[in-house]
Amino acid sequence: MRLQDELDALRDRDHENTPPHIWRVRQEAINDLVSSGIAERAIHAGDQAPGFRLRDPDGNVISSDDLLNRGPVLIIFYRGGWCPYCSLNLRVIQTVASQLHSLGASIVAISQQSAHESRSTERMNGLSFPSLVDRGGKVARAFGLRWKLSPELRATEIESGLDLAAVNGESSWTLTMPALYVIRPDGIVEYADISPNYTRRCDPTELFPILSHIRACLMH
Repeated sequence: MRLQDELDALRDRDHENTPPHIWRVRQEAINDLVSSGIAERAIHAGDQAPGFRLRDPDGNVISSDDLLNRGPVLIIFYRGGWCPYCSLNLRVIQTVASQLHSLGASIVAISQQSAHESRSTERMNGLSFPSLVDRGGKVARAFGLRWKLSPELRATEIESGLDLAAVNGESSWTLTMPALYVIRPDGIVEYADISPNYTRRCDPTELFPILSHIRACLMH
């Protein structure tokens, strides 16, 4: 089953189990984000990728420069481990992580969660790659992916039990749009998939020919 089929099934279950007023506010937020044009203004293929130095849950610094010195980098921006769509996406990517590594790619996930929450996400989803802590969404902002929740959406999420200030360890009430980037060793974005609708993601198998192409170019 392709990832999007699994996400669609998850969305159907989510719809059945979510109170109608909460579902309505979340869908309106998706529609507003799609129509805002933020995804079109974000970093895309052909752009220079912003550099970063972030810590993993154990406090180790991981820099984009160090990763790119080894080869291409796959970056998975996600909303948080509390998001079932993001967790499913991470787990599916984990199932092909060894194939992605064999094509020369380093893999990192990035979210605005605290180190504690990021470690929990790694463990709960069995990740072999690190979930880096982007406190306040500074790297997400550099990629054009950070956005601020409306007061109505904020109130709705608090009602549903999600306190982003607690989960992220800071009070901005901003979120990172899910996105997946393949960065070439020269720092140029080779591929970008940006999801203003967080229930839609690319299938990780689409990355195989992209990474194979980068590897072939590096060998010539």
